[in-house]
Amino acid sequence: MSTLSELIPSGGTQNNIEFVAQGTLANGQTVALRSDGKVEAVGESAIAENMGAIAEYATGTVGYLSVAFNVADGKYVFAYIDFAASGKLYAVVGTPSGTDITFGTPLEISGAGSYGYLQAVYDASAQKVVLGSNYSTGYFQIVVLTISGTNLTKGTAATPYSSPSSYVCGVYHEAEQKCVFINMFSSLNNTMVHVATVSGTSVTINSSTAVPSETTIHYLSATYVNTTTPRVLFIGKSTSNSNYTRGFTFTVSGTTPTFNSNSANLDTNTNAGSSCVYNSQAERGIGFFVVGNTVYGISIEMNGSGDLVSLGTKKTISSGSPNYNLTNNSSVYDPLGYLTYVTYYSGGITNRLQLQKISYSSNTLTIEGESAISTSGTEVGIGYDSTNKQIGVSFKNGNDGDDGYGRVYTIAGTSTNVSSYIGITNAAISSGATGEVAVKGGLSTGGNVLPYSLSFGTAATFDGGTIYQRAVAFDSNSNKVVIAYRDNSNSDYGTAIVGTVSGTAISFGSEVVFEAADSRYTTAVFDSNSNKVVIGYSDYGNSQYGTAIVGTVSGTSISFGTPVIYESAPSRYQASTFDTSSNKVVIAYQDNGNSNYGTAVVGTVSGTSVSFGSPVVYEAGDVQGQGAGFDSTNNKVVIAYRDGGNSGYGTAIVGTVSGTSISFGTAVVYEAANSNGASVTYDSTAQKIVISYTDTGASTANAIVGTVSGTSISFGSPVVFSASSIYGSSVIYDTSQNKIVISYGSVSSGKSLVGTVNGTTISFGTATTFSAAATGEVSAVYDSSTNKTVTTFALTTGYAGKAIVGSLANTLTIGSTYYVQDDGTLATTSSSTKAGKAISATALNLVDPT
Repeated sequence: MSTLSELIPSGGTQNNIEFVAQGTLANGQTVALRSDGKVEAVGESAIAENMGAIAEYATGTVGYLSVAFNVADGKYVFAYIDFAASGKLYAVVGTPSGTDITFGTPLEISGAGSYGYLQAVYDASAQKVVLGSNYSTGYFQIVVLTISGTNLTKGTAATPYSSPSSYVCGVYHEAEQKCVFINMFSSLNNTMVHVATVSGTSVTINSSTAVPSETTIHYLSATYVNTTTPRVLFIGKSTSNSNYTRGFTFTVSGTTPTFNSNSANLDTNTNAGSSCVYNSQAERGIGFFVVGNTVYGISIEMNGSGDLVSLGTKKTISSGSPNYNLTNNSSVYDPLGYLTYVTYYSGGITNRLQLQKISYSSNTLTIEGESAISTSGTEVGIGYDSTNKQIGVSFKNGNDGDDGYGRVYTIAGTSTNVSSYIGITNAAISSGATGEVAVKGGLSTGGNVLPYSLSFGTAATFDGGTIYQRAVAFDSNSNKVVIAYRDNSNSDYGTAIVGTVSGTAISFGSEVVFEAADSRYTTAVFDSNSNKVVIGYSDYGNSQYGTAIVGTVSGTSISFGTPVIYESAPSRYQASTFDTSSNKVVIAYQDNGNSNYGTAVVGTVSGTSVSFGSPVVYEAGDVQGQGAGFDSTNNKVVIAYRDGGNSGYGTAIVGTVSGTSISFGTAVVYEAANSNGASVTYDSTAQKIVISYTDTGASTANAIVGTVSGTSISFGSPVVFSASSIYGSSVIYDTSQNKIVISYGSVSSGKSLVGTVNGTTISFGTATTFSAAATGEVSAVYDSSTNKTVTTFALTTGYAGKAIVGSLANTLTIGSTYYVQDDGTLATTSSSTKAGKAISATALNLVDPT
């Protein structure tokens, strides 16, 4: 017998088995079998931040440490020089298991006398780790490393010049599928860029080009910048510019690098170490450098041409006692938590080697916490594991003769026990009590099998290129969905498309460009008085001015009037809502021309144009991540935002529209922690405002209920709807079921869940997966003509624009096969764990007859 259904006759209540519950279980709860014979709810649990146990990989004095993670093999490659072995260069395989790591046998890469910085790079196309280093004669070489089990083999090295080299850094260029290395040849008095192609176990250096207007650059560090035109950003100590920390960019086309003419000083002091990453969520480079006894960090803004156009506020990361050994291998970026991690040696604290996590907001870096790597040691290198959301740490252990050690730092996240799924409860079971579970071969009629869950149709692609910053509105006059976005595949032009919902599907007309220039921070709202869609955006083709345009839907297309400027200064993070009492559009934004103050403006639509009153400051501080909604009972606008002038706290404010202006009450903090990504909706049945947002301090996603009274708002307590970090959320109100629906993207999937407002709190059912792959930020809307939700999203691979239709109900769909999701919900979305087939609206046959 290989299955439980063979052991027990199928089709009836004889397949109800009694189990002891671990934790209180609801009626109709999917359960997993534990190793102790009890059952527990299938679901996701939080993984705590953890620095795993140390493991030794080299017995000898190590140095120049570099780490890369091979995604295809699920293993790390640690590269290092062993000074106890006459300076030989080695690499070793590290295998992560849970929170720990084990190592294979080190492989000698080159003989005695190796020196200088190393860079291990993962080539995603070749699925190999490529190592750039200075080998025994001091010459620069590139070699391909192949993992086999716990061991490595090396290919034939490629060498561009027979000349001594030092200071190596490198990146993988995703768009061109090339490895790009940068190093310094002091004998040639040049810093060179090498573009290399991997084929099997061999590597070819296609071109080597000198960095123009520079001689030697020390402490090199590089990062790949995935913008409209992908490029490489690198920083270092420029000997041609008074040893200042300097930044450079270049593009790669085929095998040829082309340098941007606009390099810039990041700091006008002598640099003693550099490292950098690219924050893809904020579209900023993050650079770190050492001056004297201080480690600094700074954000770097680049425009579409790659010019380094502005720098953020220089942040002191560590100071006082000696701080050094900040290298090209000292920092990584986690795209799930939007956090940068950086390591260095600090002689003034007990835990000498530290891993610090740093957030970015509005050109400001904030230290969010730190973890100790070692209480002794002076060198460290790290690499990011995108599969397990971990960081591999390589360090010199001063407590053990400067031997090479490694450990794994686990970033907070989630795990699931879905693989142990056994059945569905027939009734609620108290923790420790015994109750019946309908196991495979049985029939589940639990009343809460699908309590107000969402089911989804098939996702439709509305733009197969790369898109960013979507906004969506529902036109209740034409009964169409309008999606506005930044079309990265078409020069970042502002683009819109009309979608028609039919059943559980959505179809689209042709794309229409509303702004033939780089357009960002898009927001969209429907004006039900004029029956027009209003799109607000930052016009990067016109000095980033805040701009709006009116769209008229006709059939499956949309036409536009003339763009209107509402803020003659750079404007960002737009959010909008429609005030049905005054028949006005309200746009909230960050006024970059006025100290990044939170500002709002009232718009009046007339025909195919919109006019605006004077902008009004609602927060005299740096704001970001705004969301806006309208309370139709009290006729008030509510704006939620991150208040950078108050520790990044989640804050909300009530606005009253009068004529073409808006006035505000007193701002109220709803989350006394660093928060971002607010989305706002109004529950007209409960007469409450609901805000979804990310608590970046706790790495959770929360929702909170607000009650408007006069010109103020009060809040209940935050409710966590995701115990791990998300990319962003969108909250809407389903008027047919009187339920809140929150959709969000994460590193593993896209999900939606249903919320019920009760008084000043909100409760949630389990989430339903609408995308089974890593999903970026989402934007959702409610289609009141079909009583469906429409969620727009993009996978984090490729970023093609997609939309999916959701149906909210509390019944099963007869004849549909249901699958158990990671969070314990049942959905028609296919997964590796099948639950069964619905034979009625309330009964699920746990044997699939097909």
